[in-house]
Amino acid sequence: MRKFDAKFKEKVVREYLAGKGGYKLLAAKFGIAESMVRRWVAAYRHHGNAGLIRQRGAYTIEFKLEVVHRGVAENLSCRELAAIYNIGNPHSIRMWQQQKARGELRSLKSMRLSGRDVSVPAKKKTSNQSLEAPRSDESDQLLRENQQLRAEVAYLKKFNALVLAKKLARQK
Repeated sequence: MRKFDAKFKEKVVREYLAGKGGYKLLAAKFGIAESMVRRWVAAYRHHGNAGLIRQRGAYTIEFKLEVVHRGVAENLSCRELAAIYNIGNPHSIRMWQQQKARGELRSLKSMRLSGRDVSVPAKKKTSNQSLEAPRSDESDQLLRENQQLRAEVAYLKKFNALVLAKKLARQK
């Protein structure tokens, strides 16, 4: 798979935003896949130039659960979630969803309660994180916790609605 530098990605995105062509036309013009143009535009819209910088990293279980819960709560696709959280490969999110469904992806709290040994590598700090506006760690943690709680509430509401619908269907 070819790798593209941030300047090339920015050039493609700027042409798209300037209205010089759609996804398909620009993909043909630059000799790349249409899906790449879509992904770069979405990442740029959510994160600016930082979204175009390639990053690698290990994600914590809590982060993976946050992404999966938000996807359920807001009915977002893997591509949309990847753009929002600046995750390079949307397929990773699909794998996290499958792991969650099989019960292999659980929060650290539930693993500690079950007595399992938990040693999870923290998400690596990447160069684009240093470009973001500095926030206090406490504020960042509160925002993440708030997002996770909202996702959990939405998930539980959806689950309750499904249970209620099944009960109503049995009664008929």
